[in-house]
Amino acid sequence: MDDPSPRGITTAASPAIAAFMEYLMKQRGFSAHTTEAYRSDLQQFELQASEEYGNISLEEMMSKPVLRGFAFALTKAGLKPRSVARKIAAIKSFSKYCIRHNLLLKSAARALKTPRLDATLPHFLTERQAESLDGASAVRKYPLRGRAIVELLYGSGIRLSELHALRPDGIDYRNGTVRVMGKGRKERVVPVTQQAMDAVRAYAAGERAPGAIDAPLFTNDNGTALSRRQIERIVQRALSRVSQLRKKSPHVLRHTFATHMLNGGADIRAVKELLGHASLSATQIYTHVSKERLMQAYKRAHPRAE
Repeated sequence: MDDPSPRGITTAASPAIAAFMEYLMKQRGFSAHTTEAYRSDLQQFELQASEEYGNISLEEMMSKPVLRGFAFALTKAGLKPRSVARKIAAIKSFSKYCIRHNLLLKSAARALKTPRLDATLPHFLTERQAESLDGASAVRKYPLRGRAIVELLYGSGIRLSELHALRPDGIDYRNGTVRVMGKGRKERVVPVTQQAMDAVRAYAAGERAPGAIDAPLFTNDNGTALSRRQIERIVQRALSRVSQLRKKSPHVLRHTFATHMLNGGADIRAVKELLGHASLSATQIYTHVSKERLMQAYKRAHPRAE
């Protein structure tokens, strides 16, 4: 594990932060990207504490004055509430780890207040726009690969990270499912639309590099894995052709999958399992889009609705 100290500064908290990073990756199964975000937030806190208070102990660093000073500095710097909330969440998680592993007897982090966040509704495609994805996803050089990526994301609701790591042996053509490794290294099997499965089969037979035996499913011509950024660009081009949405990321297709499932009458608990959410509350953000379906059902069924 690299030295976690910011800008070469080593503090009393540095070993604990290093151990926490190791814990997140090896025991909690966090991705390198997520772990790096935690590291960055904790390094920022460590740096400010050392600049303001000197080489204080870990216990002193997690005291009320130091923690409140950091939270105040974040707000004063003009950070968005969501960014402030993420950094505070990182500190609270680190605090719990330290107490659980006897690095701290107590911490004031629990008393830190998280800024109120406005609920942000997910961006998603209409069903008509989603129907147009098939033609929009093809690109000049690798039309089969582009179509397979877009159709698989929309047809299964899996995350970008899950698609990026998906291997050929994770595709079950016979049963129409894919096996992915989700957050916290939790494996799940997800059903896939026949259209997406056909697109993956066509890509695997026609455009996937023949020498990419041990590589993930989606590769470049030299047999190495596509980067996340390359996948994002493929999706962005496809979404630009069917929608005027400001956001055009792979997560839009995940949102679209969940929205269309609920609109089609799927039980929210089933959608939760398909998405790999740890709690139902994470899935409930999609229930707003079902209001239109409920209103339509009401108007059709109630004799005085019109």
